[in-house]
Amino acid sequence: MADMIQFNSCEELDSFFREGREYFNDLYVKKLVTNSTYFTRFEEQPWPLNHTTEQKAFRFGRGFHDPCTPFRKIVDGYCETDSCSTLSEVVQRPGTESYTFELLRKEMHTDWICVESLLYRLFPAEEILQFEESNARITKNVHEEFLRANYIGGAGHKWLGVTTDDGTYCGLVDDQAWFVPTLDNQVDSNSGYNLCELRVKLAVADLPKVAYLSLDLLDDALIDLQNEDDAFRLDIAEATGMQLLDIVIPDPRVGRALYFQAKRNNGYWDANTDFDARLSSLKLGVNRVIGDYAFGYDINAARFNAAPTADQPVDPFSPTDPTTWAKLVRVPRYVKVVQENGCSYVPNRDYAEADFAISVAMVNKAMTKWTMPSSNGYSQAQMMGQNYAGDWEWKNPDWECNRWRKMGYYQAQFRLAAQVKDPTLMHCFLHRLPKTKNLYGSCCPLNDYTPTTDPTDCYNCAGVGSPTP
Repeated sequence: MADMIQFNSCEELDSFFREGREYFNDLYVKKLVTNSTYFTRFEEQPWPLNHTTEQKAFRFGRGFHDPCTPFRKIVDGYCETDSCSTLSEVVQRPGTESYTFELLRKEMHTDWICVESLLYRLFPAEEILQFEESNARITKNVHEEFLRANYIGGAGHKWLGVTTDDGTYCGLVDDQAWFVPTLDNQVDSNSGYNLCELRVKLAVADLPKVAYLSLDLLDDALIDLQNEDDAFRLDIAEATGMQLLDIVIPDPRVGRALYFQAKRNNGYWDANTDFDARLSSLKLGVNRVIGDYAFGYDINAARFNAAPTADQPVDPFSPTDPTTWAKLVRVPRYVKVVQENGCSYVPNRDYAEADFAISVAMVNKAMTKWTMPSSNGYSQAQMMGQNYAGDWEWKNPDWECNRWRKMGYYQAQFRLAAQVKDPTLMHCFLHRLPKTKNLYGSCCPLNDYTPTTDPTDCYNCAGVGSPTP
């Protein structure tokens, strides 16, 4: 066969298997962990062409009447009646509020790749396929992070619970207690929410008093949402018929703490790990149901630590001056390290041990994602086909420095906008992450075990790798 690999000796065959052994084990192919906490939840629309990069929209207010306006008695006698008179109270037309949202851009490209050098690699196709799959996962993460930053940054309610000095929960509860800074009007034309830091309405010394996420805090948000005509319950109710508020938490540790809190409430809360199959059928899944809430995990949730002392405000704390509020900095999910050949991103141990995180009450209808449609140009004024959703394409330019066309790179671009339709429906919670662990030992004796002294090598076939006589 023309494509058959030829070996000139048993040593070559043995070397081939031994060098490729790690690659053939899928555990050695590292991938970016992604999930669809935000990516597939929200409605997506194409950005209208032949318009500006900024759109104007309207929010219609709520109409109501004065419930304290009294009824009137009807006077109707033989000689006198007011039944035909009119004394009507005026119901005002609901007002409107305008707001704008804009299209933002991001471009990416890889390092230059010498294609000819792949001819000297053992697994060139697999190496490039891993590169391309990594790029595809990066695209998904860009969309995910864009929506996460805009949902959290644009939320109308940003809750924080602060315990008293003795650690009890009966402290301050505020739904305007922190904010996500924006990059507008800063250098390099950056724009949008900067979810890499938070400003918290506390003195730096009071950050340890930030409370865990609790059912009491969720109840405060639920009571506020009851002003909104049950619109907040439509997402899960439409799919399952169950009236549950969708809460996205960082990890199982937070869910476990909520579960035990529910169990301490004298049986009022129904805290289940097994629940209706209709919830299991949801595309995004539900990991736990407690009372009025369905909990899912965001494994890439935004987590934070207090900023270094040198980056904290120096002026005395003032609740009315955000420049004096404590600063938190984001802890990345992955960190870049130098490998034997190039760099890779590895899980960040500090991420699992971060002090603070954000949980979210998800309302899918509160936000819409807009994406710029692909385009080639108009009439004779044509350009290379442009994809603005983050599809990666290979570029191999005919430049003087690339006259043999042996080098190239991948590139992708994004044009995205997030329209926050109703921030009053959006609730986010900044809280401490629980780290308490219950470790139990065993009273059973250990096994009397003798390890194997001559381990078997599954690749050591008869005659393969043996010294040549």
